[in-house]
Amino acid sequence: MSTTQAADLWRGTSDARSAIEARAATTPAQRLAWLEESLQLALASGALARDRARRQRQADDWHVSR
Repeated sequence: MSTTQAADLWRGTSDARSAIEARAATTPAQRLAWLEESLQLALASGALARDRARRQRQADDWHVSR
């Protein structure tokens, strides 16, 4: 696998080369910690509740249109 192909596997919200390399260098435990922090922030900010409500509205709209 070329360096470019390997780097493509780590693309995310920031595609700067340093950000890609930093993400690639993290351990699975570090990635899990980051995910947990992100989830806690989403819970605390109400983002998850808003997303659940949005998804429920979509499901309700889909059900009514059927």
